[in-house]
Amino acid sequence: MGMEEKRTAGVQIREIAERLGVSQSTVSVVLGGRGDSIRISKETQKRVQDMAREMNYRPNIYARRLRHAEEEVPYVIAVFWRMDSLNSRIGRFIRGLYEAAERKKCKVEMVIQPYKPGELMAHADMLSGNRISGAIISGLSTADQQELEKGEYSVPIILIERESARFHCIMMDTYRTGEQCIAYMAAPEVKTAAFIGFDNNNRSERKMEAGYVYGCRDRGIRVKEDWNAYLACSSYENGYGAAAKVLANVELPSAWLVADCRLAGGILDCIHDKGLRIPEDIRLIFFEDSGILKYNKPPLSSVDVPSYEMAETALDIVLLAGYRQMDIPIRRELAPLYFIRESSGKQ
Repeated sequence: MGMEEKRTAGVQIREIAERLGVSQSTVSVVLGGRGDSIRISKETQKRVQDMAREMNYRPNIYARRLRHAEEEVPYVIAVFWRMDSLNSRIGRFIRGLYEAAERKKCKVEMVIQPYKPGELMAHADMLSGNRISGAIISGLSTADQQELEKGEYSVPIILIERESARFHCIMMDTYRTGEQCIAYMAAPEVKTAAFIGFDNNNRSERKMEAGYVYGCRDRGIRVKEDWNAYLACSSYENGYGAAAKVLANVELPSAWLVADCRLAGGILDCIHDKGLRIPEDIRLIFFEDSGILKYNKPPLSSVDVPSYEMAETALDIVLLAGYRQMDIPIRRELAPLYFIRESSGKQ
């Protein structure tokens, strides 16, 4: 499929209505089997049904739910999660979806679809049929989003941690997160700061770094780009190497914000190998809480994505889309979760 070719979804009620010159509500009522009950003429009903067959229209899952409410047709949600981000967060997210569904007394089935960067559109057929109620996409790259934006889809699409003017999106306020992290580490003896992140041009991470830098400067804490480290991926070796780069500076940055808790092992070993102490010499906060950071000595501070709240918000959007057409995408920005422990110097 060419880069400029438009990807299309299943035929929509709007298209049938436009072809026939009738209202969308008329088409919806006829295809829902309620034409006689509200006195739509037999001729109009036949025209609608013939055109639907001609255009290969398939009723979506919401229509099934309206016609068979007594059968409790489930909401089928496809969750796309990037393979290099398959960590504990997806487990919390999936559990959050099921728990939210229980509270709302609705039946939910899930299809979990891992994908590699650059290969999301290989699964586009899941978005263009009427087999699912909604799609949640996490870990979207810029290139994948550009491809996704070219298509037309029959289900609501919800992006996690990715901004979009077209699709629903659920974000964490990462700029404010960066500001707050340095606030937790700030102290009279903290004069310099560093940031350890990734070179993948992730917009959320760049916003967090910008908020961190602003918070440092607002408090008179110096931060220089040369003091920072940017990595290709998370690994023990990369964590150790990043810490070694930061520690090679003539001036030792005494507050560090690290964009991934999976770097913790290498970073901690490097700091210890240099004979430095946490938090006396270096204060640390990690992004994401793996659940084991609190068992480190000293316990490590972290800021985490509100996975359960994100899951419930995503389900709310899917449920709302089942009841009415939403021409304007929903954007939700949620507050992070802070786990402040000994490593940041404050508890």
